[in-house]
Amino acid sequence: MVLLFQKLIASRSNDHYGFYLLNSMIENIERSVMEGFIKSVFILLFQRMTSSKTTKFIKNFIVFMSLYAGKVGTQSLIDTIDSVQDGLFGNVLEKIFIPELQRISGKSEQRIVSVGVVKILTEGSGVLNDKYISYWPKLLNSLVGFFEQPVNDTLPDDEHFIEIDDTPGYQSAFCQLVFASKSPGDPFKGSYNEDPKLFLAQSLHKLSARHPGKLMPLIQGGVEGPAIEHLKKYLVAANIPVLK
Repeated sequence: MVLLFQKLIASRSNDHYGFYLLNSMIENIERSVMEGFIKSVFILLFQRMTSSKTTKFIKNFIVFMSLYAGKVGTQSLIDTIDSVQDGLFGNVLEKIFIPELQRISGKSEQRIVSVGVVKILTEGSGVLNDKYISYWPKLLNSLVGFFEQPVNDTLPDDEHFIEIDDTPGYQSAFCQLVFASKSPGDPFKGSYNEDPKLFLAQSLHKLSARHPGKLMPLIQGGVEGPAIEHLKKYLVAANIPVLK
């Protein structure tokens, strides 16, 4: 599986099939089995990002990491990325999640990302520890923008093309293979509130109960005014008067 993924992810025209395969594995393979190869997967992803980063790749990478956070857990995501290089998760937040979240389109993809980012913000204390706490309000600000602003669908000029793979018949054969394994619909159906704004409000409320007095200074000091106003509306809609 890893060798197949490596071949797909190396191609700018076929990398999304690699992500479909990877997401299917996240949904269907037991965690104990996945632990044997997931670090190698992340290494391949970061190598590809370094050598040939495209908008399509970044969007798929965000969806994959969000699915991983939602299905496997935030702390596992942080630990796995930091096992590649200490502190790398902070770079992922700063260079990928925070500036690029607005590019995610598609109902299923937006659902996955909304759940995953809420989990990254509120599950455990992974992003609230001293190492990554400076990114917490920035990520929250980006998530509110993701909810409230239109999708950024702009592309650099050099990405308006279709790459032809150098292996005859490769794309058509593996399109069928990978699409057959892709799970349709909502991978979180029945697990989390389907209204992403209410899910964020409820999750922030639970987080503030675990860390009283910690969230409001972060929000007031690092979240932009319009986003704060939207957050207040989310809390009111969720019948939450105030965060602790």
